[in-house]
Amino acid sequence: MPASAPSDFSWTDLVRAPLLILDAAKSQVLRLNDALRHVLPLTCPPTPAPMTEILGAEATVTLLGYLLTMPEDGSRNTLSLTCPTMNGPMMLILHLARLPDHADQWVVTVDERTLFFQGGASENAENTFRGIIQELPIGIDILDSSLRAVFYNHYSDSIYLYDSYYDLDLTEWFERAFPAPADRERARMEWADALVALQQNPDQPQTMEWRVMCRDGQYRVLLNRVSKIGSHYTFIYWDITEQRRLEDQLRTLATTDMLTGLHNRRHFFETAEELLAEALTTEKPFCLLILDIDHFKLINDTRGHRAGDEALVAVAARCRAAIRAGDLLARFGGEEFTVLLHDTPMPQAKLVAERLRALIAEGPIHQGQETFSVTASIGLAMAEAGMTSMDQLVEKADKALYAAKHAGRNRVMIASAA
Repeated sequence: MPASAPSDFSWTDLVRAPLLILDAAKSQVLRLNDALRHVLPLTCPPTPAPMTEILGAEATVTLLGYLLTMPEDGSRNTLSLTCPTMNGPMMLILHLARLPDHADQWVVTVDERTLFFQGGASENAENTFRGIIQELPIGIDILDSSLRAVFYNHYSDSIYLYDSYYDLDLTEWFERAFPAPADRERARMEWADALVALQQNPDQPQTMEWRVMCRDGQYRVLLNRVSKIGSHYTFIYWDITEQRRLEDQLRTLATTDMLTGLHNRRHFFETAEELLAEALTTEKPFCLLILDIDHFKLINDTRGHRAGDEALVAVAARCRAAIRAGDLLARFGGEEFTVLLHDTPMPQAKLVAERLRALIAEGPIHQGQETFSVTASIGLAMAEAGMTSMDQLVEKADKALYAAKHAGRNRVMIASAA
């Protein structure tokens, strides 16, 4: 059975760290040491005193609720609270420890390093820690329980164009950071979801990636990490614009043929497999066209590889002009190109192929002061029930392509049905 509370806590004045002793069952502060009185010049009655008179009503309710749900193993023993002081509201980070043999009595130590945000630490500590936070190469914003800014550092100020961030409510913030209504609505929904998640689990920070309008009128991609510490919300964010740009470049390099700007063979197969499965499921017509530039090796041998490159670029451009925006066009390799025609029956696909063949043949290709022409042979095949991969459809179209070449080139041949 717990022992009765000791009547004298004068030993607390020998402790340098700001602390108080409280009785959770009675909602009383039993002792407030001199170190805490020095850091926080509180106006309060002599102890013992009601917790509400020292910590404030809101902080008292939060602290008692936190103590009530704290695990027996003492984990989650740190809490942030905003308390009233002679210097105004102050955010305190508290370390909580139960007194031995006193189930309802707690030693609450105030982490002085966290007091500088509202000016409650000693002058040297405040200057040191504020200087560190101000010069960090990441953005740090702190919002109070009403979601208004109480602190932001130099990096944050350099990112956003705010004459007075402290007076800016979230509605204005979202309007400035996300000028496009669709972007703004999406960001507000992510923010609302983050708040709900933090209320349910304050120990789990939330992460959001936003593309925002910044002070210089440019958009930047920011990775935001928001935490709830007591009644405050702390934003920490990094500018990852360059990282995302490099990632986009790598994705482009991995999926694009750099000479023609078309999709490459890898991207073709990755996308085509999904499109084929969808077409077979929905029973919509789905055709594949494989095109090969006639006598391409002769062009390289007689006119040089530069002329061959010019021919590939020209054919790629004419392919784009002959198909719909939603069709999948790729350089399959060497002088071969592929076109996937979704939701396209064979008669219409044959018209597309003939139009493409005619466009390639009729236009001259320029190489310096000279011009030359090319033709192409085309094989055409339609997806059939029972196909399990694009390889099967490619094989059918490839056979039709070789048939077109053997028949004299510069023509379209249709694969026979299975």
